Amino acid sequence: MAWRSACDKVCRWINIWLTQFRIAGLKNQRPVARDVQGIIIIKIDAIGDFLIWLDSAEQYKKLYKGQKITLVCNTFCTDIAKNTGFFDEVISIESKRFEADNQYKKEIWNRFHKRTFHTLLQTEYSRTIDMDLLARNIPAKEKIAFVADESRMNLSRFIAFRHIRKKLDNTYDRLIPSGERNLMELERNAVFIRGLGFDFYAGYPSFPQVHVRQGMIPPKPYAVIFPGGSSGKKMWPIERYAQVGEYIVKEKGMDLYLCGGQNEAYLFRQFVDAMKREESKKRVHDLFGRTTLFELAEIIRNAELLVGNDTSGIHFAAAVNTKGVCIFGEFAYGRFLPYRCERDCKGHEPIIVCSAKKDCAGCAYEKITAACKEHLLKTGRYQCVDEVSVEQVIQALSR
Repeated sequence: MAWRSACDKVCRWINIWLTQFRIAGLKNQRPVARDVQGIIIIKIDAIGDFLIWLDSAEQYKKLYKGQKITLVCNTFCTDIAKNTGFFDEVISIESKRFEADNQYKKEIWNRFHKRTFHTLLQTEYSRTIDMDLLARNIPAKEKIAFVADESRMNLSRFIAFRHIRKKLDNTYDRLIPSGERNLMELERNAVFIRGLGFDFYAGYPSFPQVHVRQGMIPPKPYAVIFPGGSSGKKMWPIERYAQVGEYIVKEKGMDLYLCGGQNEAYLFRQFVDAMKREESKKRVHDLFGRTTLFELAEIIRNAELLVGNDTSGIHFAAAVNTKGVCIFGEFAYGRFLPYRCERDCKGHEPIIVCSAKKDCAGCAYEKITAACKEHLLKTGRYQCVDEVSVEQVIQALSR
């Protein structure tokens, strides 16, 4: 509707001017004391992105030997970060609340006022305004970041954006060139480390093995299925997952364990109802919202294979060396999948990507086509997701 579009534009302009006032009123903090030390890394990412980063994260302890390393991360990545042993201190932030709640934002800022660091590293390629403002508020002698991708700034259509972008970039003493737009994140994370002056090349991430509750690991052989996702636009139809599930049960003789968040639990009943064979239905198990992240990692580690949408499950499979098949819409093709290594990754189980191989792959960086918009309105899913066939996925499972 025209009125809704007009309201959106007004809101964006208000956001622009509020952002300018916030930047103008927030001094770029520098430490007063001379004996500053330690490294602080900002990595506010989703779980899947964070798992991809683990390969590079391991290097910072080696690169800054003898220095205390502090990590600022999303709350739901805190346990993973602590378990790695890569960091001396982990500070968690509820990212959604940080963006929306000004009082919470001030509380977080105040936590850093009496802290001083030698170097601040803003390692995210898709930098947000709020995370740049956080970096501006943390006292550090030197501040380094990537040249930003503008996809999460939500201001790039406006002339005033250039002014805000320049102000935010001035927070940092050095901006590391981030490479081509759809560079795979494993490679881009390595680019950042090389930009710091260290010789490092990307490989698969590794998730440390942990002890879990007795009885949490299912009897082998079994497969894990992740039919959900952060957005319905990226979710392959549940009826097709059921067909793939029947193939796995019948042809490979495996039980199926459906995983995901508690908010996705409704998918279990839909999955079972869509199966045709009663014998297959008896071999499907519901793990939605019933595991911790560590238990989930170990369940995936011990599975024969994993099938899922573009979600954290696929990246867990990569990190624990389990074969994965991902039904992947090509809107972000190249950046998060397929996995590409810069060093020898022989012996690692593959992450096979099933995609429609359309000419418009990578549309997240530009604009989606009119045909895809129409399909999205009708089905609630991207066209490239719907065009992946059951036969294509079964063929990938047979490799």
